[in-house]
Amino acid sequence: MNRACLIKDTSLHEQKQHASSPAYAGQAIRPIKNNDVRMKSSLIILLLLIGSYLYGQTDSIEKVIIYNKLVSKEIEQTDFSKLWAKWNQTLREIKKYPDLPLDQNMKVHYSFFNKFPDFNKEKLFTRTLEWLSINYGLIPAYIYTNPENGKIIFRNSIDLKTGNTCTYTSVISIKNEKILMEIINLGYQTYYQGYYTGDTWIPEKTVTQQINQVYPVILKTPAEWRSDLNMFKATNEFFNTEAGNLSDYIMSYDSTYVF
Repeated sequence: MNRACLIKDTSLHEQKQHASSPAYAGQAIRPIKNNDVRMKSSLIILLLLIGSYLYGQTDSIEKVIIYNKLVSKEIEQTDFSKLWAKWNQTLREIKKYPDLPLDQNMKVHYSFFNKFPDFNKEKLFTRTLEWLSINYGLIPAYIYTNPENGKIIFRNSIDLKTGNTCTYTSVISIKNEKILMEIINLGYQTYYQGYYTGDTWIPEKTVTQQINQVYPVILKTPAEWRSDLNMFKATNEFFNTEAGNLSDYIMSYDSTYVF
C-alpha cells in the first residue's frame, strides 16, 4: 500500500514538472498510465487464477480466459462487458459455478476417500463388489478385480438427469479400513432429435466429447452456457451421491442382513 502511494506521488510530481513546458504537456503521464494498465491486468489475472489452483476447473479459470481476450484486444470492451454481465447473471440463476476437481495434469479427476474402522480389506472388497452388482449390474466378469492388491477397475456409463450420458472409468483402491474411489476419463454423449427447419430435415445425431472439450464454457454462445453448466452440476451431484451410497451400504450391511 505504501509503495503504491509513493509511485502515485512521483507521477504527480513529474506531471507538475512538465506542465510548464508545452512540449511535454500531457505526455509525461502516458507511460505511467500504460504501466498501470498492465499492472492492473496482471493483478486481476493473478487474483482470478488463485481459485483455479485451489479448486480445479472453476469460474476463475473461465473469467481469466475471457479477460485475456480483452487484454489482447481480441474482443472489444463493449462486447466484454456484455459477456461478463451475462455470465454473472447465468451463475446467479444456477446458484454457482459447478467446480470440477483437476489433477496435476489438469484433467478432471474425482477422488473420494473413506475410512471404515474395524473393517478388513477382504470384507470391504467383497461388499464393494456386491454394491456394484446391485446398483450397476456389474459382475466380476466385466470388471478388473485383484483381491491381493485391493484394486477394482471398470468402465461404465450412466444417464444424468440433464438427459446426457456420462461415460467414465472408476478405479477403487481398498486397504484395511480404507477405500479410495477415483473417477477419471470422463466423457459425454448427447442425443439430438431430428427436426425440420423450413423445408429442410436436419437428421438426428449423437455428439460424443471428452469432458475437457466442454470447457471453457464461457467461449461458447450464451445460449449454450446453461446446459453445459447444468451438465457439470449433475455430474458432481451424481458422483458425490454414489460415493456416499457406497459408504452407507458398507456401514449398514450387518444390520440389514441380520435375520
